[in-house]
Amino acid sequence: MQWFDEYCDAAARTDQLTHRPNHVELLACGLFGEVGSLLTELKKERRESEAYPSYRNRVREEAGDLLWYLARLLKILAPRDYLNSTSPSALKVKGNDGVLAAAFSLGKSAGCVLETIHEQSRDNTVAHLQAIWERLQEIVNLLGLDLGEIAQENINKVLNRWPNEKTLTPFFDDNFSEEEQLPRKLLVEFRPTTIGEKELILLRCNGLNFGDRLTDNIDDPDFYRFHDVFHFAYVVFLGWSPVTRHLLRCKRKSNPSLDENEDGARARIVEEAVSAIVFSRAKEMHYYEGIEVVDYDLLKTIEEIVNGYEVERVALWQWETAILQGYRIFRQLRNVNGGKVRLDMVNRELAFEALSYRKPDSPAGGLAVRCQP
Repeated sequence: MQWFDEYCDAAARTDQLTHRPNHVELLACGLFGEVGSLLTELKKERRESEAYPSYRNRVREEAGDLLWYLARLLKILAPRDYLNSTSPSALKVKGNDGVLAAAFSLGKSAGCVLETIHEQSRDNTVAHLQAIWERLQEIVNLLGLDLGEIAQENINKVLNRWPNEKTLTPFFDDNFSEEEQLPRKLLVEFRPTTIGEKELILLRCNGLNFGDRLTDNIDDPDFYRFHDVFHFAYVVFLGWSPVTRHLLRCKRKSNPSLDENEDGARARIVEEAVSAIVFSRAKEMHYYEGIEVVDYDLLKTIEEIVNGYEVERVALWQWETAILQGYRIFRQLRNVNGGKVRLDMVNRELAFEALSYRKPDSPAGGLAVRCQP
Protein backbone atom coordinates (compact mmCIF):
# COMPACT_ATOMS: atom_id res chain seq x y z
CA MET A 1 0.00 0.00 0.00
CA GLN A 2 1.94 2.99 -1.33
CA TRP A 3 0.30 5.71 0.70
CA PHE A 4 1.04 3.85 3.92
CA ASP A 5 4.70 3.41 2.96
CA GLU A 6 4.95 7.15 2.30
CA TYR A 7 3.10 7.89 5.52
CA CYS A 8 5.51 5.72 7.55
CA ASP A 9 8.47 7.66 6.12
CA ALA A 10 6.80 11.00 6.91
CA ALA A 11 5.94 9.87 10.44
CA ALA A 12 9.57 8.87 11.03
CA ARG A 13 10.73 12.37 10.11
CA THR A 14 8.42 13.91 12.71
CA ASP A 15 9.24 11.54 15.58
CA GLN A 16 10.36 13.63 18.57
CA LEU A 17 11.11 10.55 20.70
CA THR A 18 13.79 8.98 18.51
CA HIS A 19 16.73 9.70 20.79
CA ARG A 20 15.07 8.43 23.98
CA PRO A 21 16.51 5.14 25.29
CA ASN A 22 12.98 3.77 25.88
CA HIS A 23 11.75 4.88 22.45
CA VAL A 24 9.59 1.82 21.68
CA GLU A 25 8.03 1.78 25.16
CA LEU A 26 7.07 5.45 24.85
CA LEU A 27 5.54 4.85 21.42
CA ALA A 28 3.54 1.94 22.84
CA CYS A 29 2.23 4.18 25.64
CA GLY A 30 1.25 6.75 23.02
CA LEU A 31 -0.52 4.09 20.97
CA PHE A 32 -2.49 2.90 24.00
CA GLY A 33 -3.42 6.47 24.88
CA GLU A 34 -4.67 7.24 21.38
CA VAL A 35 -6.77 4.08 21.31
CA GLY A 36 -8.34 5.29 24.54
CA SER A 37 -8.98 8.72 23.02
CA LEU A 38 -10.65 7.17 19.97
CA LEU A 39 -12.85 5.00 22.16
CA THR A 40 -13.76 8.08 24.21
CA GLU A 41 -15.02 9.81 21.07
CA LEU A 42 -17.14 6.77 20.21
CA LYS A 43 -18.56 6.85 23.74
CA LYS A 44 -19.36 10.57 23.54
CA GLU A 45 -21.27 10.06 20.31
CA ARG A 46 -23.42 7.36 21.94
CA ARG A 47 -24.05 9.58 24.96
CA GLU A 48 -24.72 12.90 23.22
CA SER A 49 -25.74 11.87 19.70
CA GLU A 50 -26.80 14.93 17.68
CA ALA A 51 -25.61 17.23 20.48
CA TYR A 52 -22.03 16.32 19.53
CA PRO A 53 -21.66 17.76 15.99
CA SER A 54 -17.85 17.63 16.01
CA TYR A 55 -17.89 13.83 16.38
CA ARG A 56 -16.68 12.90 12.91
CA ASN A 57 -13.92 15.51 12.90
CA ARG A 58 -12.73 14.36 16.32
CA VAL A 59 -12.74 10.73 15.16
CA ARG A 60 -10.67 11.70 12.12
CA GLU A 61 -8.13 13.45 14.32
CA GLU A 62 -7.90 10.67 16.90
CA ALA A 63 -7.67 8.01 14.18
CA GLY A 64 -4.82 9.97 12.59
CA ASP A 65 -2.96 10.21 15.90
CA LEU A 66 -3.42 6.49 16.47
CA LEU A 67 -2.21 5.77 12.95
CA TRP A 68 0.98 7.77 13.62
CA TYR A 69 1.99 5.63 16.60
CA LEU A 70 0.97 2.46 14.78
CA ALA A 71 3.09 3.38 11.77
CA ARG A 72 6.13 4.13 13.92
CA LEU A 73 5.93 0.86 15.84
CA LEU A 74 5.34 -1.27 12.75
CA LYS A 75 8.22 0.36 10.90
CA ILE A 76 10.60 -0.15 13.85
CA LEU A 77 9.58 -3.66 14.85
CA ALA A 78 8.85 -5.12 11.42
CA PRO A 79 10.69 -2.93 8.89
CA ARG A 80 10.65 -5.50 6.07
CA ASP A 81 7.12 -6.79 6.30
CA TYR A 82 5.23 -4.54 8.64
CA LEU A 83 1.82 -5.37 7.17
CA ASN A 84 0.84 -8.93 6.38
CA SER A 85 -2.66 -7.71 5.57
CA THR A 86 -3.39 -4.59 3.55
CA SER A 87 -7.16 -4.74 4.00
CA PRO A 88 -9.43 -5.45 6.96
CA SER A 89 -11.12 -8.79 7.46
CA ALA A 90 -14.72 -9.09 6.35
CA LEU A 91 -17.08 -6.88 8.32
CA LYS A 92 -19.26 -9.22 10.32
CA VAL A 93 -21.42 -6.56 11.95
CA LYS A 94 -22.65 -3.37 10.32
CA GLY A 95 -23.52 0.08 11.65
CA ASN A 96 -22.96 1.35 15.18
CA ASP A 97 -22.83 -2.14 16.65
CA GLY A 98 -20.02 -2.99 14.24
CA VAL A 99 -18.06 0.12 15.19
CA LEU A 100 -18.41 -0.68 18.87
CA ALA A 101 -17.39 -4.31 18.38
CA ALA A 102 -14.32 -3.26 16.40
CA ALA A 103 -13.49 -0.66 19.07
CA PHE A 104 -13.54 -3.32 21.82
CA SER A 105 -11.22 -5.50 19.75
CA LEU A 106 -8.99 -2.49 19.13
CA GLY A 107 -8.71 -1.79 22.85
CA LYS A 108 -7.92 -5.42 23.62
CA SER A 109 -5.12 -5.49 21.05
CA ALA A 110 -3.67 -2.24 22.37
CA GLY A 111 -3.45 -3.73 25.86
CA CYS A 112 -1.74 -6.81 24.41
CA VAL A 113 0.83 -4.57 22.70
CA LEU A 114 1.85 -3.13 26.07
CA GLU A 115 2.07 -6.60 27.58
CA THR A 116 4.15 -8.15 24.78
CA ILE A 117 6.52 -5.18 24.60
CA HIS A 118 7.06 -5.48 28.35
CA GLU A 119 7.80 -9.17 27.82
CA GLN A 120 10.06 -8.32 24.84
CA SER A 121 8.08 -10.66 22.62
CA ARG A 122 8.60 -9.00 19.24
CA ASP A 123 6.63 -11.44 17.05
CA ASN A 124 3.56 -11.30 19.30
CA THR A 125 3.79 -7.50 19.43
CA VAL A 126 3.79 -7.27 15.63
CA ALA A 127 0.81 -9.62 15.42
CA HIS A 128 -1.18 -7.41 17.78
CA LEU A 129 -0.13 -4.28 15.87
CA GLN A 130 -1.40 -5.87 12.67
CA ALA A 131 -4.69 -6.62 14.44
CA ILE A 132 -4.94 -2.94 15.42
CA TRP A 133 -4.32 -2.02 11.77
CA GLU A 134 -7.24 -4.21 10.68
CA ARG A 135 -9.61 -2.93 13.36
CA LEU A 136 -8.71 0.69 12.65
CA GLN A 137 -9.49 0.22 8.97
CA GLU A 138 -12.74 -1.52 9.90
CA ILE A 139 -13.86 1.39 12.11
CA VAL A 140 -12.91 3.97 9.51
CA ASN A 141 -14.72 2.09 6.75
CA LEU A 142 -17.87 1.67 8.83
CA LEU A 143 -17.92 5.42 9.47
CA GLY A 144 -17.51 6.19 5.76
CA LEU A 145 -14.08 7.79 6.19
CA ASP A 146 -10.90 7.44 4.14
CA LEU A 147 -7.79 6.36 6.04
CA GLY A 148 -5.46 7.73 3.35
CA GLU A 149 -7.01 11.19 3.73
CA ILE A 150 -6.80 10.89 7.49
CA ALA A 151 -3.10 10.05 7.20
CA GLN A 152 -2.40 13.17 5.13
CA GLU A 153 -4.35 15.36 7.55
CA ASN A 154 -2.34 13.90 10.42
CA ILE A 155 1.01 14.64 8.79
CA ASN A 156 -0.10 18.22 8.08
CA LYS A 157 -1.11 18.54 11.73
CA VAL A 158 2.21 17.19 13.02
CA LEU A 159 4.22 19.44 10.70
CA ASN A 160 2.23 22.40 11.97
CA ARG A 161 3.71 21.66 15.40
CA TRP A 162 7.10 20.13 14.51
CA PRO A 163 8.02 21.23 10.97
CA ASN A 164 11.05 19.89 9.13
CA GLU A 165 11.78 23.48 8.10
CA LYS A 166 10.42 26.49 9.95
CA THR A 167 8.87 29.02 7.57
CA LEU A 168 7.46 32.16 9.17
CA THR A 169 3.99 33.37 8.24
CA PRO A 170 4.21 36.73 6.40
CA PHE A 171 2.95 39.76 8.31
CA PHE A 172 -0.77 40.29 7.84
CA ASP A 173 -0.34 44.03 7.22
CA ASP A 174 2.57 43.95 4.77
CA ASN A 175 0.45 45.51 2.02
CA PHE A 176 -0.84 48.38 4.14
CA SER A 177 0.56 51.86 4.62
CA GLU A 178 2.97 52.44 7.49
CA GLU A 179 0.37 54.17 9.67
CA GLU A 180 -1.82 51.04 9.45
CA GLN A 181 1.00 48.61 10.16
CA LEU A 182 2.08 47.30 13.51
CA PRO A 183 5.31 49.22 14.25
CA ARG A 184 8.26 47.22 12.98
CA LYS A 185 10.45 48.55 15.81
CA LEU A 186 9.31 49.92 19.13
CA LEU A 187 10.61 50.61 22.64
CA VAL A 188 8.01 50.45 25.42
CA GLU A 189 8.52 51.27 29.10
CA PHE A 190 6.73 49.30 31.80
CA ARG A 191 6.81 51.88 34.61
CA PRO A 192 5.86 50.83 38.14
CA THR A 193 3.88 53.20 40.33
CA THR A 194 1.44 53.04 43.23
CA ILE A 195 -1.93 54.49 44.14
CA GLY A 196 -2.53 53.95 47.83
CA GLU A 197 -1.54 50.35 48.44
CA LYS A 198 -2.09 49.25 44.84
CA GLU A 199 0.87 48.57 42.59
CA LEU A 200 0.28 49.59 38.98
CA ILE A 201 2.12 49.54 35.69
CA LEU A 202 2.08 52.37 33.19
CA LEU A 203 3.01 51.84 29.57
CA ARG A 204 5.07 54.68 28.08
CA CYS A 205 6.53 55.35 24.66
CA ASN A 206 8.34 58.49 23.55
CA GLY A 207 7.58 60.09 26.92
CA LEU A 208 3.80 59.57 26.65
CA ASN A 209 1.53 57.15 28.48
CA PHE A 210 -0.78 54.86 26.54
CA GLY A 211 -3.24 52.17 27.46
CA ASP A 212 -4.71 51.63 30.92
CA ARG A 213 -3.02 51.65 34.31
CA LEU A 214 -2.81 47.94 35.07
CA THR A 215 -3.02 46.08 38.37
CA ASP A 216 -3.01 42.32 38.90
CA ASN A 217 -6.83 42.30 39.30
CA ILE A 218 -6.67 39.35 41.67
CA ASP A 219 -6.47 38.87 45.47
CA ASP A 220 -3.33 36.76 45.19
CA PRO A 221 -0.74 38.99 43.42
CA ASP A 222 0.71 37.22 40.38
CA PHE A 223 2.23 40.12 38.36
CA TYR A 224 -0.45 39.96 35.66
CA ARG A 225 -0.05 43.73 35.50
CA PHE A 226 2.86 43.03 33.14
CA HIS A 227 0.72 40.94 30.79
CA ASP A 228 0.86 43.45 27.91
CA VAL A 229 4.27 41.97 27.18
CA PHE A 230 2.43 38.91 25.86
CA HIS A 231 0.60 41.05 23.31
CA PHE A 232 3.93 42.53 22.25
CA ALA A 233 5.31 39.00 21.86
CA TYR A 234 2.38 38.20 19.56
CA VAL A 235 3.30 41.28 17.52
CA VAL A 236 6.91 40.18 17.07
CA PHE A 237 6.52 36.45 16.56
CA LEU A 238 3.05 36.20 15.02
CA GLY A 239 2.70 39.56 13.31
CA TRP A 240 -0.70 39.78 15.02
CA SER A 241 -2.25 41.62 17.95
CA PRO A 242 -5.61 43.39 17.75
CA VAL A 243 -4.97 44.63 21.30
CA THR A 244 -1.74 46.35 20.28
CA ARG A 245 -3.38 47.80 17.18
CA HIS A 246 -6.01 49.33 19.44
CA LEU A 247 -3.44 50.65 21.92
CA LEU A 248 -1.25 52.22 19.23
CA ARG A 249 -4.07 53.32 16.94
CA CYS A 250 -2.87 51.46 13.90
CA LYS A 251 -6.04 49.63 12.91
CA ARG A 252 -6.46 48.88 9.20
CA LYS A 253 -9.29 51.37 8.64
CA SER A 254 -8.66 51.52 4.90
CA ASN A 255 -10.23 48.06 4.76
CA PRO A 256 -13.59 48.24 6.62
CA SER A 257 -13.92 44.46 6.78
CA LEU A 258 -10.52 43.95 8.41
CA ASP A 259 -11.04 46.96 10.63
CA GLU A 260 -14.25 45.49 12.03
CA ASN A 261 -13.56 41.75 11.97
CA GLU A 262 -9.82 41.41 12.53
CA ASP A 263 -8.93 44.59 14.43
CA GLY A 264 -12.20 45.14 16.29
CA ALA A 265 -13.46 44.52 19.82
CA ARG A 266 -14.28 40.83 19.38
CA ALA A 267 -10.78 40.08 18.05
CA ARG A 268 -9.31 41.91 21.06
CA ILE A 269 -11.43 39.79 23.39
CA VAL A 270 -10.16 36.64 21.67
CA GLU A 271 -6.56 37.76 22.14
CA GLU A 272 -7.12 38.61 25.81
CA ALA A 273 -8.74 35.20 26.29
CA VAL A 274 -5.68 33.49 24.84
CA SER A 275 -3.38 35.48 27.14
CA ALA A 276 -5.49 34.66 30.21
CA ILE A 277 -5.72 30.94 29.44
CA VAL A 278 -1.99 30.64 28.81
CA PHE A 279 -1.27 32.62 31.99
CA SER A 280 -3.35 30.25 34.11
CA ARG A 281 -1.26 27.35 32.80
CA ALA A 282 2.00 29.28 33.11
CA LYS A 283 1.40 29.98 36.81
CA GLU A 284 1.44 26.23 37.43
CA MET A 285 4.78 25.94 35.62
CA HIS A 286 6.71 28.79 37.26
CA TYR A 287 6.02 30.97 34.22
CA TYR A 288 7.94 28.58 31.95
CA GLU A 289 11.25 29.17 33.70
CA GLY A 290 13.69 26.48 32.53
CA ILE A 291 11.06 25.04 30.16
CA GLU A 292 11.60 24.99 26.41
CA VAL A 293 8.29 23.58 25.16
CA VAL A 294 4.60 24.43 25.44
CA ASP A 295 2.36 21.42 25.84
CA TYR A 296 0.48 20.42 22.73
CA ASP A 297 -2.97 20.41 24.35
CA LEU A 298 -2.59 24.10 25.24
CA LEU A 299 -1.51 24.93 21.70
CA LYS A 300 -4.52 23.03 20.34
CA THR A 301 -6.79 25.03 22.67
CA ILE A 302 -5.33 28.26 21.28
CA GLU A 303 -5.88 26.96 17.75
CA GLU A 304 -9.56 26.39 18.54
CA ILE A 305 -9.99 29.82 20.14
CA VAL A 306 -8.52 31.76 17.19
CA ASN A 307 -10.33 29.71 14.56
CA GLY A 308 -11.95 32.04 12.02
CA TYR A 309 -9.44 34.88 12.48
CA GLU A 310 -6.46 35.64 10.25
CA VAL A 311 -4.02 34.35 12.88
CA GLU A 312 -5.39 30.82 12.40
CA ARG A 313 -2.91 30.59 9.52
CA VAL A 314 0.02 30.85 11.92
CA ALA A 315 1.68 27.51 12.71
CA LEU A 316 1.59 26.15 16.24
CA TRP A 317 5.37 26.27 16.53
CA GLN A 318 5.19 30.06 16.10
CA TRP A 319 2.68 30.26 18.93
CA GLU A 320 5.08 28.24 21.06
CA THR A 321 7.90 30.66 20.27
CA ALA A 322 5.72 33.68 21.05
CA ILE A 323 4.63 32.21 24.38
CA LEU A 324 8.09 31.16 25.54
CA GLN A 325 9.72 34.43 24.48
CA GLY A 326 6.92 36.49 26.00
CA TYR A 327 7.33 34.72 29.33
CA ARG A 328 11.10 35.13 29.19
CA ILE A 329 10.61 38.91 29.16
CA PHE A 330 7.72 38.69 31.63
CA ARG A 331 9.99 37.03 34.21
CA GLN A 332 12.56 39.80 33.80
CA LEU A 333 9.92 42.50 34.24
CA ARG A 334 8.55 40.72 37.30
CA ASN A 335 11.96 40.20 38.90
CA VAL A 336 12.85 43.92 38.91
CA ASN A 337 9.28 45.28 38.89
CA GLY A 338 9.44 47.03 35.54
CA GLY A 339 11.73 47.76 32.64
CA LYS A 340 11.85 48.50 28.94
CA VAL A 341 10.84 46.07 26.22
CA ARG A 342 12.27 46.46 22.74
CA LEU A 343 10.17 45.05 19.90
CA ASP A 344 11.85 44.22 16.60
CA MET A 345 9.48 42.70 14.05
CA VAL A 346 12.10 42.85 11.32
CA ASN A 347 14.51 40.52 13.12
CA ARG A 348 11.79 38.79 15.17
CA GLU A 349 13.40 39.76 18.47
CA LEU A 350 12.00 40.76 21.85
CA ALA A 351 14.50 42.21 24.34
CA PHE A 352 14.51 43.51 27.90
CA GLU A 353 16.32 46.62 29.14
CA ALA A 354 16.48 48.00 32.67
CA LEU A 355 14.83 51.32 33.50
CA SER A 356 17.25 54.17 34.15
CA TYR A 357 15.02 56.56 36.09
CA ARG A 358 13.94 56.93 39.72
CA LYS A 359 10.46 55.56 40.39
CA PRO A 360 7.96 58.46 40.58
CA ASP A 361 5.70 58.89 43.59
CA SER A 362 2.60 59.28 41.44
CA PRO A 363 1.62 58.45 37.86
CA ALA A 364 2.07 61.05 35.17
CA GLY A 365 -0.73 61.90 32.81
CA GLY A 366 -0.62 61.30 29.12
CA LEU A 367 -2.55 60.62 25.95
CA ALA A 368 -2.73 57.38 24.01
CA VAL A 369 -0.82 57.84 20.75
CA ARG A 370 0.79 55.77 18.07
CA CYS A 371 4.40 55.36 19.14
CA GLN A 372 7.21 55.67 16.65
CA PRO A 373 10.50 53.74 16.90
